[in-house]
Amino acid sequence: MKALALILCLAGFAAAADSSGPDEATRIKIAEYMLKTPMDEADPTLVSGFMKLDTAALPKKLRDKARAKQMEIDAIVKIHKGKKKGPFRFPTACQPKRYGPEGVRIMGLIIGNEEIAYEEEEYVELKTGCTEDQLMCEFSLNVVVIPRPGTSPLRRYYLMAADPIMALVAEKRGGGASAGNQYFQELKPSCQKSAAP
Repeated sequence: MKALALILCLAGFAAAADSSGPDEATRIKIAEYMLKTPMDEADPTLVSGFMKLDTAALPKKLRDKARAKQMEIDAIVKIHKGKKKGPFRFPTACQPKRYGPEGVRIMGLIIGNEEIAYEEEEYVELKTGCTEDQLMCEFSLNVVVIPRPGTSPLRRYYLMAADPIMALVAEKRGGGASAGNQYFQELKPSCQKSAAP
């Protein structure tokens, strides 16, 4: 079955090479394949194609799950790249995406995702010297903004459990004592300002 799915998906990519992307049936097959295949077994070519899919164009039953899977893959990539960068980050400008109320449902579908409190997110900003945008660009932070009539919007924060800055969340939960996460040994992640020219 797995081999058949791979052949069908790859055939769809080849057939759609001269168009703007794979046809609808192929997009659905790619999404279904990614949703049922463990990440360590997924074909890298199909992962790349899946990340380019517009989830809004998928059937309704697949949209949220596919979007959640894309976000999970994106977070895993950030965490992996972060290991190579080490604890000192020199963030460049990026355009992080915040989600509306529908984001709560999607965040619940991401494997390894954990909601953190507003105070915990503030603590991470304080300890890392990173802004919220930088945490979203450099790490796995996702933000859901829920409008509330007559008051400021409710903000909900989510991090992957494997993210190194979860050590700071654990530290905050422990009353400020150093947490047991040894991802960076004694050095915790921080955002550095680029040296002036």
